[in-house]
Amino acid sequence: MAAADPEHVAWLTERKLARAWPAIRPTCLHATANANKVRNNFRVSHSTWGESMWRTYHPADVARVAGAIADGTAALQPHWRNDTPEAKLLDQRLRRKNLPGAIGCALLIAVALAIIVTIVVVVISWNDSPSSYSPPSYWH
Repeated sequence: MAAADPEHVAWLTERKLARAWPAIRPTCLHATANANKVRNNFRVSHSTWGESMWRTYHPADVARVAGAIADGTAALQPHWRNDTPEAKLLDQRLRRKNLPGAIGCALLIAVALAIIVTIVVVVISWNDSPSSYSPPSYWH
């Protein structure tokens, strides 16, 4: 007798995994999957612009771990969750770490806008200035 066909299931992308585990931080989805023995594999797509790779997860394992997360029995680090004090502390640290970059971006945008406004004012004033050449008048 022939061997049974392999299981045909629609594996979940990371976006769907994030919807299935809303309590888990998006950056910690793969770590949570590994810690809880969720089957996953890489998908590869070839296109004109090169090769794209992404990870997919087995839906039965995802459902099992979703139940374990809800029960509090899943193998999780405290900072992997969205609702723990450790996660809030990590968010504060990341915001503080990214603050200089945000200030730098704001200053760069302000300087770029100032340059654009200056160029517009110069061009408008240059076009409105009287020139030494005046076209002949045909009105008598």
